[in-house]
Amino acid sequence: MNRFFFIGLSVAVTAFLATNALLMFGDKSILAKDVYVSEYERAYANTYTEKLAKEALIEPLGATQIYVQDSEAIEQWLVSEGDVIEAGSELAMLNEAESEDQRAIWESERDALLQERGEVQSTKSSLESARSSQQSRSESRDASDNSTVTNGEGDTVELNVDLSVGVDVEVPQDGSYAAGIAQAEQQLAAIDSKLAVVEAQLAQSVSNPALISPVEGVVSSIQRNSEPLSIEIYSNERSFVTYVLEDEWQDVSEQDRVFVHAEGMGKAMPGTVLKKSQVPAEETRWLEAYRTLDPKEQKNPLAFYAVHIMTDEPIEASMPFGSKANASIITNEAADAVALPESWIFDRADMNGSVNALTEKGYAAAVPVMVNFDLNGKAVLSEGVVPGTVVVTDGKLENFTSPPAVFMPFPSEQPDFEFAKNTNWRNYIEYLLAR
Repeated sequence: MNRFFFIGLSVAVTAFLATNALLMFGDKSILAKDVYVSEYERAYANTYTEKLAKEALIEPLGATQIYVQDSEAIEQWLVSEGDVIEAGSELAMLNEAESEDQRAIWESERDALLQERGEVQSTKSSLESARSSQQSRSESRDASDNSTVTNGEGDTVELNVDLSVGVDVEVPQDGSYAAGIAQAEQQLAAIDSKLAVVEAQLAQSVSNPALISPVEGVVSSIQRNSEPLSIEIYSNERSFVTYVLEDEWQDVSEQDRVFVHAEGMGKAMPGTVLKKSQVPAEETRWLEAYRTLDPKEQKNPLAFYAVHIMTDEPIEASMPFGSKANASIITNEAADAVALPESWIFDRADMNGSVNALTEKGYAAAVPVMVNFDLNGKAVLSEGVVPGTVVVTDGKLENFTSPPAVFMPFPSEQPDFEFAKNTNWRNYIEYLLAR
């Protein structure tokens, strides 16, 4: 009798405890629950930078090409590759008998350059006038602006400037005009450089003709054996060139900050990306050297794009052209930003997601965040979590229909082995007694 009584009593007690457990801890329980969370972190602000490390080479900031169409016009070359020359230095002696023909060629080239310069200048003036007219009008314009303006010479010019933009941002009305004006200014600078070369040759005495350098720099190469004969002069100003691959091209932008270092520089120098090419790099010795320095398997052999880097301070002339350097391009940077482990962000879609942040009342509430970029296993946030916020993580928190209350272990800090090894035993005893 006693045995059946105790068995029944045990079954009743077990059923009672199970029923209460379901009522208290089940999913449909109305009782408040505290969830234990072992991982949490107080967000703090820091500066995060994503860098692209590249091999680089020292190159001239500019190069000047001087051509001689008639090989008989050169009597003797006066310089060799590697010579340092000044503006006005004699590069070669000209054959007096042939110099008249060469002089006629230079005069024709000068006339053609002057005519081209006038046309580009006229186009630039037209664009500037059109931009001024457009800025004075307040009404909206169509995507394609077909208008007529009068240039500085009194001629009426019809303009067809495409103002369509393929991004969802507001773009200044004069954006396309500014791009056209900038391109015209680049063409004018190139024409002026060629004119300086030609006019320097025409300024020479007919009785003692010579090929004259219009610039100072270093003689890089001389074409002596095939027409047209030519000589190339590197400028004394130095810059850096590197190459990005197809998957790296989108990450690099002009005006990105860069740090470069080469042997003999002492310390890394800050600079900026001066130019990023949109067309594949030509097969030059610079590209050949880069492939040797940074050999990578590339399925598309054309997908090498030149990136030119200019340092904030001039590079010492003692560093030779072609020297190897290391460039670190800052592709992403966030100052005073919060970063969290990528695994702590749930419901992530592209750069949007959510994290669990601790509220003032001790609840773990889902907070939407926006990710700026990912760096070394962490997501650098641009929105959502401010410094000082306590962020918690646990696989169960996302399953609650309403934010649950959480409790966490007290933070602890233990000295590492090196610190303990270097601590005197007397200090340790004093610490124990002081407690």
